[in-house]
Amino acid sequence: MYTMKKAQGVRPVRALILTGDLGDGHRQAAMALAEACGHSDSSVHAEIADYMREVYALAHPFMKYCFLKGVEKAPSLYGYLYRRSRMKEELSTFSRTFLRLGSSKLLELLHMHRSELIVSTFPLASAAVSLLKEQRLVHAPLVTVITDYADHALWIQPHTDLYVVGSAHVAHALRERGIAEERIQVTGIPIRSRFYNPSPPPAELKQRLGLDPLKPLVLVMGGGGGLLSDEARRLVQSEVLLERAQLAFLCGSNEAVRQELTAELQPAYASSVRVEGFVDNIEQWMGAATLLVTKPGGLTTSEAAAMKLPMLLYRPIPGQEEENAAVLEKSGVAVCARPDRRLLDQLLELLESPRRLEEMSRHAEAFCCGLSAELAWEAALELLQGRSAKSAEHPGWTAAGVREQVLEA
Repeated sequence: MYTMKKAQGVRPVRALILTGDLGDGHRQAAMALAEACGHSDSSVHAEIADYMREVYALAHPFMKYCFLKGVEKAPSLYGYLYRRSRMKEELSTFSRTFLRLGSSKLLELLHMHRSELIVSTFPLASAAVSLLKEQRLVHAPLVTVITDYADHALWIQPHTDLYVVGSAHVAHALRERGIAEERIQVTGIPIRSRFYNPSPPPAELKQRLGLDPLKPLVLVMGGGGGLLSDEARRLVQSEVLLERAQLAFLCGSNEAVRQELTAELQPAYASSVRVEGFVDNIEQWMGAATLLVTKPGGLTTSEAAAMKLPMLLYRPIPGQEEENAAVLEKSGVAVCARPDRRLLDQLLELLESPRRLEEMSRHAEAFCCGLSAELAWEAALELLQGRSAKSAEHPGWTAAGVREQVLEA
C-alpha cells in the first residue's frame, strides 16, 4: 500500500490531470485529486490542464455553449445519443478524426508538463491519450477516473492502464465488458477531503450560516450550472413546506436563476429561505441539512454520501444522471422522485419519516470507500510501481525513459 508522503530524498512523480468543463463534475474531481497531493511532502506533483480549452482553444467556447444548451433545452435528444453510443466501444470515424485534429496540441501539452503519469477525469481526454498510446507516441501510464456511476463506452479505451471507479456496480459493469480485474480499482469518485472530516453538530452549523438552529434545513441544488427544474423552484412558494422547514437554494454559477428565485420570495416566509449563488463552503451547508434535493450528478451525490446526507433525486437528465440515480437508490442512499407525483409531496413525506432518513444515512456510510482522492492516487502509484518494476527487462519503461519518449514525440 502506498502513502501520499514521499520518502526523504525521492523526487515526486510528475502527474498531469486532464479534465474538461463540459459538466462541472469532471473539473471538481480533478481539483479534488490535485488537492490530495498538494502538500509539500507529497509523493506526487500534479498539475491540472483543461483538455478542451488547451487543445481546441478556438472551438471550445462554441462547443461548450452547444453542449450545455443541448442538455438544458433538449435532454431527450441528449439521452437518445447517450443510449445509442453507450455500448459502442470502438470510436466512430468522426470521433477519431476529431481527436486526431488535436493530437499535436495534446503532445505539446504532455511535452510541456513532462508527464510521467497521466490521469484523466474527462472521457474525451482519455480517448485522445489512448489514441496516442496506440500510435506509440506516448508511453506514460493512463489512469481514467470515471466521474459517474455509469460505464458509457466513451470512458472505455483500449490503452487505458487503470480505471478508477466510484462503486462496485461500475467495477462489475467494466468486468462484464471484458476488462481485467487488475485494471479496475474501486475508490469512490474523488472528492475533497473536507467532506470526510468530522462535522460540527447541525444546529451549530445553522447558526454559523445565519439559519434557524431548531428548524430542519432542506438544501436544494441543481449542479454547478444551477439547472433547477420549475417544480424545484416552486418549492420556494410552498407555505406548507416553509412552516415545517427552512430552504436553502444553491444556484451555482446560474446568476439568472438566483435573481429569479430571490424575486419570487414571499415576504412572510423570507426568513425561512436562503438563495445563494456559488459557495465555497458547501460542506457546511450539507452538514447543516436534514435532506438534499438535487439532480443526480456524480460529484454532488458523492459529496452528500460522504457526509451521510439523505438525498431526494429529481428530474435526472436522460443518460448518466439516470444511471447515477438508479445506483444510488439501489444502494439505499437516495430516493428518486417519481415523475407522476408532486416533488413537494414526496419531500414532505421524507421530512416526516425520520427513521427512513436515518436508514439512508447508515447506507451512505456503507456506500463510501473512504478518502476517495487519496485512494485513487494510491492505486495510480501502485500501477506506476508495477511498470517501473519491469524496467530491468524493458528499460524504456523507466521514468527517465517515459520522459524521453514523450519529448521525442
